[in-house]
Amino acid sequence: MSWRALALPMAILVYAGAAWLVAPDKYPGLLKYYFDQVTILPILIGIGLPVAAVFMRPRAPLSYVVELLKDRGVRLLLVALLFCIGVTGFTTFKVSIPQFVPFYADALFADIDAALHFGNPGEWAHAIVPDWAQYPLGYLYGPIWFVLWFGLLAFVALHRDKEFRQRYFWSMALTMCLLGTVAATVFSSVGPIFYDDFVDAERFAALQKAISESAIGDYMAQASGYLLANFHAGTGAAGTGISAMPSMHLAIVTLNACMLTNLNRRVGIGAWIYVALIQLGSVYLGWHYAIDGYFSIAAVSAIWWAVSRVQLWLGARPRQAIAAPLPA
Repeated sequence: MSWRALALPMAILVYAGAAWLVAPDKYPGLLKYYFDQVTILPILIGIGLPVAAVFMRPRAPLSYVVELLKDRGVRLLLVALLFCIGVTGFTTFKVSIPQFVPFYADALFADIDAALHFGNPGEWAHAIVPDWAQYPLGYLYGPIWFVLWFGLLAFVALHRDKEFRQRYFWSMALTMCLLGTVAATVFSSVGPIFYDDFVDAERFAALQKAISESAIGDYMAQASGYLLANFHAGTGAAGTGISAMPSMHLAIVTLNACMLTNLNRRVGIGAWIYVALIQLGSVYLGWHYAIDGYFSIAAVSAIWWAVSRVQLWLGARPRQAIAAPLPA
């Protein structure tokens, strides 16, 4: 096995090891939780692959599934395990941010937002989003976002183009580390939804009132309450940690948009439309300042470009990835 094949797994293990050293009381419990989630992988495969097989090889879908799992099933499992190790490190670092850099940057980002948008972009969003779109926007930002993240991770893991897989997974790892850990610590902030808890109760009172009165107000109260309760308790539960800048929601969908555009420009257009909807949702729901998303979009696009340049420098094939991800 070449050093290039081992470099990324080793980098993930170093990142995770550093997180364990930073918070030895949190990392093991989080790791167990995420590993427990891997047990549902066979169920997801059992549902998703037969559906894909009907479209990819309608005359022999069963043989398609058998061949795919035989050729690439181990790779998918290894990707899932490394992802669990890495995302545990990400969550561990995230919940530890205030220990190193107390939340300080919210007023600055709120001022930047106000200057760029001639007011509060979250309030502007509530003024333009119709009532019927509240639930769809919430689902696009929440459950759909998670399904697409994990689904596209599996899609890339099963892709037959090695250079394409390396490009995506290196970009993902750098995004999680440089944006989700380094930048989130440097720009320690909580976002509009928590502004009254950490800064003052007046500036985003109108936005918080609009959120609470919306169709997804109850969900937002539960979700933000869960994060706030874990923050005050100092616990490291799955999906916890308060951090606004940069937006990891925007970071992940931007990376996926870059990846899908590389495969198919028409699909890429749809992916970039989804990026715009997540940007809208991030301020509509109060999780982020608009500048959080702008920063993520620019930074992840730069990471994707830089990784591709490094691949070319290392001798990767100077072409687009093979469009067909699975054996015919």
